Amino acid sequence: MRRGLPTLADAADPLGKLQRGLGSGYLWALDADRAVGHALLLHCVFNDPRWDRQLDDRDDYHATLALDLRLPTSALELWLRDSDEDDPDTTGDVLGMLGRMAARGHADARRALREYVAYGRSWPRAIDELVGDYDAASGASSWPEVVAGLDAVLVERFATGDALAEALTGIDPRERPWTMWSVENPRIARALAIEQPRGGAGGGSGAGGGGPALTAAPPSSATKRRTGARQRGSQPRAGPRPREMSTATLLRIAEDSRWTQIADELATRTASADVELLLAAAGDPAVPMRRAAILALGRQGHSELLQIAEQNTKAERDKLQGAIALALEAMPLSQTRALAHDWLTSTDWARRRKAAGILATHAEDDDLAPARSALTRELDHGLDGDVYVICSLAQALGRSALHGPYDELLRAYEEIPYSYGRRYIVAALAASDPMFAADAAVECLWDCEAQTRALAATHVDHRVRLAAQRLDELTADQAQAASVRLAADGRLRS
Repeated sequence: MRRGLPTLADAADPLGKLQRGLGSGYLWALDADRAVGHALLLHCVFNDPRWDRQLDDRDDYHATLALDLRLPTSALELWLRDSDEDDPDTTGDVLGMLGRMAARGHADARRALREYVAYGRSWPRAIDELVGDYDAASGASSWPEVVAGLDAVLVERFATGDALAEALTGIDPRERPWTMWSVENPRIARALAIEQPRGGAGGGSGAGGGGPALTAAPPSSATKRRTGARQRGSQPRAGPRPREMSTATLLRIAEDSRWTQIADELATRTASADVELLLAAAGDPAVPMRRAAILALGRQGHSELLQIAEQNTKAERDKLQGAIALALEAMPLSQTRALAHDWLTSTDWARRRKAAGILATHAEDDDLAPARSALTRELDHGLDGDVYVICSLAQALGRSALHGPYDELLRAYEEIPYSYGRRYIVAALAASDPMFAADAAVECLWDCEAQTRALAATHVDHRVRLAAQRLDELTADQAQAASVRLAADGRLRS
């Protein structure tokens, strides 16, 4: 997730729509003055509008819009040459966009990526983009042809053996094109065989400790699987299984990664003595498996957990908060409804998130009014609204689809800055709004998120001419996500 909020234009503004990755923004740009469309698209590329860089997708959105608007690659190439060292995040965005353009046969995008390998800081990303989806793209060149000669470019750029070995640190020789180049280019083969980084547990390498250490090539995945299977088969079981251990012993286990496994077993311990141990552990920060105890109590439906949640929920991002949220969602709504309705009005985002999560899992008709009011309050906060609460409340409204449509959902769809989370809103709209198929679903076919496009393709009214045309395009686009192509093709055949 990004450290600060992006600077976004108003949701009703064309730039705001493009920044959010909405299909309506894409369609607006297609009809706008070409120079204006180019300027706004480049603004989005060079001023990342994503709320979450790890999850929000823009590469395909920007790339296909650039192709439709016939955007020259000159501005992208100029940025790579002048600003590559200053902003590696934007470098990745530009390379990703060029890669998606190249996968659709754009010659200048392919050329720009190839040239970047000779000078750019993130040259491995450029090679990955070139190799990318060429096998899947119908009519496109095969990936060996696309990267032909780039091994020589690297050898020339990193002229010494040490420089080349350092440059290839972290490269997996089992991935393409390195499998091919390690056979065809002896210098690359030697560089990939040099252990990096140097100076590991064995000290320096070579006779004097200063030379490179030559090692065998990494084992293949199949070899590692066989070796692992042999080792597991030859090793005795380390200890008793959880079901063979007492509740007190389980709670003392210090292997944090096993907490959900331990919770599964603790949830089956319903004797009064076991429950007393769980309740004590849930309130004791010193117990290693405190989170497991909390989750187990939630699954058993013990109302005492509500007080534990009340005392321990706070606006912090830690593992305990996640366990409390899961435990509350595991409890029957009859036990958690009053707490959820109360916490929806809290100024503490941690409480609002947990309350919204409860309703996303269990909401019934009696929860509609507080859920709608809470969703409106979050949206009224604009970019300061909690996107996780918004997404969960959208799911809650989707559970009561028969009472729709809900104006709050359409507003959330248009305004939320979290494009990855928009899928939850679109799913709720599809379930609750009879007009969705002929209205919002059409523009969603151009959304920046593949799952949103797939949802739209599943529900859209293909009798709408624009929708039918777009479904044809999505089905024919071999560089499109497979889930989208499958959904589009299925809708056309229905």
